[in-house]
Amino acid sequence: MFIKDFSQVAAPLRRLTREDVLWKWDEKFEEEVIKLSKIVGEEITLKTLNYDKDSGKIKLAISSIYIAAGAVLMQEDENGKYRTVLYESVTPSREESKYSQPKLELCVVARRLKTLQTILWWKHFELQADAKALIKMINTPCLANAPMTRWMAYIQIFSFYLVHKPGKTFTIPDRLSRIPKGEEEKKVKEMILMKMNIGSNLIQHLA
Repeated sequence: MFIKDFSQVAAPLRRLTREDVLWKWDEKFEEEVIKLSKIVGEEITLKTLNYDKDSGKIKLAISSIYIAAGAVLMQEDENGKYRTVLYESVTPSREESKYSQPKLELCVVARRLKTLQTILWWKHFELQADAKALIKMINTPCLANAPMTRWMAYIQIFSFYLVHKPGKTFTIPDRLSRIPKGEEEKKVKEMILMKMNIGSNLIQHLA
């Protein structure tokens, strides 16, 4: 999940993890925990997939390039708005990064479905992709080699229909498939470490 201004909001708690600061828990920090808890409750963006008979439609959007692959699973809520169930961003192996783009796209779809099989098994969903070559391969599965044939056989186990999404309108999965560089990458790493440190200390406090 994403919390706006997380660094600023969590700064007082983050300072407690420093070696040069004496650990002393008082009402001030208790208030900070409550404040952060409220923000988490209000800003959370992920929902649990609804398996009820009358539950909303499901969409799986996938995008990939040679350095990374991104996927977003969404479901329609009672108001007709699509809510995110999960985000995924993974890096292809060294061997996979050498694949041609069409082969990599097919590989990524198969791998993501493998990861999500317990969620999507027996559920009909919309599969969105920005690669026309991928859509052509799935619609006319006459493939060049054995690995691609195996991936296709696995993909066809699932119940879905294909929708092509032009790159300009496919922003979220496309951005998840791109690794941040420089200062942006540094900030992402710092945020992850900060969340891990705060979470660890909160658990110790509540234990």
